[in-house]
Amino acid sequence: MEHTIQMVQPDEVEIWLGFAKQIWSSDREKLRTGFLSNPFPYEFLYWRGGKALAWLSLSIRKEYVEGCSSLPIAYLEGISVLPEARRQGIARELLAFARQWAKDHDCLQLASDCSLENELSQAFHHRSGFREVGRTVHYILNVD
Repeated sequence: MEHTIQMVQPDEVEIWLGFAKQIWSSDREKLRTGFLSNPFPYEFLYWRGGKALAWLSLSIRKEYVEGCSSLPIAYLEGISVLPEARRQGIARELLAFARQWAKDHDCLQLASDCSLENELSQAFHHRSGFREVGRTVHYILNVD
């Protein structure tokens, strides 16, 4: 069955939110407002049979990214495939799309990250050829 990978349109924001909320912990309204005001300019949906089965979020970073040797850096901000559509090669297709997108935007590397406890994402990155370049734990102290 034919599929397409297309940029998310404003009238598809609810579909986008369904995927984005699985990955990002931000408030739903904050994400919606952010999308509609365009700080997420490189958002894509994978469509097949009239249904969005997966989502891909990309960015271009112009500041240092751990482990990278060139600038700018294409960054895989998020990727998600609906559970019923997994193990069909969709994530692999999205990654191939992301690699070509990076080349088209004059980036020599594609970077990504995930949380330490997200073993599913870590396995995906390793299977996809990403090389782990570091692990971090973040802290915060209120100074009130």
